Amino acid sequence: MSERRTHHLRRVLDRSTPAAAATAGALLLTACGATAAPAPPTAAASASASPASSAPPSPAGTPPATVPVDVDGIGWGHVHNLAYDGDTLVLGTHGGLFLQQQGRAPELRSETGFDVMGLAYDGRRWLASGHPAPDDDLPADLGLRASADGRTWTTVSLLGEVDFHRLTASGATVLGVSAHDGALLRSQDKGASWTRLDNPGVFDVALDPSSPGRALATTENGPLLSTDAGTSWSPIAEAPLLAFVAFSAGTAYGVSPDGAAHVSSDGGATWIRTGGIGARPEAFAAADGRVAVLGGGKVHESVDGGATFAPRLTGLDDH
Repeated sequence: MSERRTHHLRRVLDRSTPAAAATAGALLLTACGATAAPAPPTAAASASASPASSAPPSPAGTPPATVPVDVDGIGWGHVHNLAYDGDTLVLGTHGGLFLQQQGRAPELRSETGFDVMGLAYDGRRWLASGHPAPDDDLPADLGLRASADGRTWTTVSLLGEVDFHRLTASGATVLGVSAHDGALLRSQDKGASWTRLDNPGVFDVALDPSSPGRALATTENGPLLSTDAGTSWSPIAEAPLLAFVAFSAGTAYGVSPDGAAHVSSDGGATWIRTGGIGARPEAFAAADGRVAVLGGGKVHESVDGGATFAPRLTGLDDH
């Protein structure tokens, strides 16, 4: 992990409650090996959108119940990011992009096992960043790459220049946090060109697909709200300290450093604590009433908007 990112998390620990500091401190252990650019302490997770994230829940009611699957020994190294494609769980891992259908073993989706460090969906394409697979003849930093199906990936921009550890997208707008220098970058042409923005200490970030320009970010001093796609940010009064955030169908979801889940029905202005996983979060996703949190060697899933959680995947490395 870069010295800048480590220092940022140390300050989070200093301002957290003892319980939150203990859990957040463990996030410092989630980096990749020294041979590649390090992973962020949270793998984004919290991809901010998925192919189904802009649609309302099915009229049939609550999503199907979670069925646990043991993935011990699957060989993907570790998981950096979570996202949803309907009720299929999408996992960005050290060994490629995996898909996991409810109750079944995960399957490798990407043609190569590249290290998926950042992951997002812009409404039409999957976007990712990270590092090449061992046999790929590519620079260490993949910049921004895109895929319509998660299988075949092409470079969009910044190859050999940037490793995004946080990515979020909505339509033509993409926001990313660079692992090397903590820079907050924005593209408004689907990732083709980029502008460097003032960064108020953003750790995780999510764009709201239902409200152009609205974005949430987590920082060591609490979450921030933007209404101009990251040009400016404002603190949210009385908001909980959050590690990850995500939007789905106009609802904002978040998880705190101690694993407590929170939900906001007004775009992040006010928050209600719901359930929790009782472990430090390492990745996060939300879509259509489902909430997934990686922590404690499991992917915990809620099918009731974060009120209750049950294991979906077990046997993961707790790093």
